[in-house]
Amino acid sequence: MKKLIRSLTILFGLKQSQRYFPEEKQVCVFKKRPILYRGFAPNTVQDSINELQKHLQEQGFLTNVSGKFDLETEEAVKEFQKKNNLRVDGVVGPLSWACIFYPKLYRSQKAITPESQDAVKELQIILHEEGFLQKEPNGYFTRETERAVKRFQKTYGLRDDGLVGAATWAVLLGMRQEVDKSFPQLVYFISPQSWFLWEQFLMISFIILGIYYSPIPGSAPKLSTALATAYGLTYIVPCLLEYLPVKQPQQPKLPLLQYAPYVLTGIFWKPIINFLGTLFN
Repeated sequence: MKKLIRSLTILFGLKQSQRYFPEEKQVCVFKKRPILYRGFAPNTVQDSINELQKHLQEQGFLTNVSGKFDLETEEAVKEFQKKNNLRVDGVVGPLSWACIFYPKLYRSQKAITPESQDAVKELQIILHEEGFLQKEPNGYFTRETERAVKRFQKTYGLRDDGLVGAATWAVLLGMRQEVDKSFPQLVYFISPQSWFLWEQFLMISFIILGIYYSPIPGSAPKLSTALATAYGLTYIVPCLLEYLPVKQPQQPKLPLLQYAPYVLTGIFWKPIINFLGTLFN
């Protein structure tokens, strides 16, 4: 019973989990223009270069720490990228930063170091804060942690293999947009490939609902005709919403209400079809 109530709560968007965006760990993505924030100073970039060179030296890729992003540093970055199957361009972007600072994590990992355990705990904290992991963080990559990682990866369009590599770390630490909360979170666990079909199914369902429960006098069409009509009308509604002076709420309290225009389209399906017929004739 509790699971049923919880599922209905998620479906109708009555409960939204908090999103975790630690400002101090936002991944920097820049080439010519840095990310600006209050307290930014030129030495911020210098500190990043020093930190980069220090880690490259500790991992055996760099010999001399000069404090400048010189040719030797660039070659060290390229060597690091090549070894870690990253794009070898000498540019330290989000994936390179994530790979430098965070280890690859997965369940049944044999070599567990204190650094890896700390990384697992940080991973669990993010997943727990965002509602993907129910149990408190403990630093152990359990089966439940793996399932939480897979749900996170599905949500943000990553390969859901449960392996926390550079790409997953980069997204975890900020290289993403906040998930649109205007629709139930249940759909976030659907694979990105299935999302379009799911949305199309909802559109057609609400149009058919309007067709068969229309208060306008007249007999309803056969189911096959209704399905074909509803499928065609799914391409009409976006155009109507664009040109009609109808203001839609960005985040409705009940997300399914955003499909109300499709119900109205189903109710007035006959006048719409007649109008389109006259227009093209």
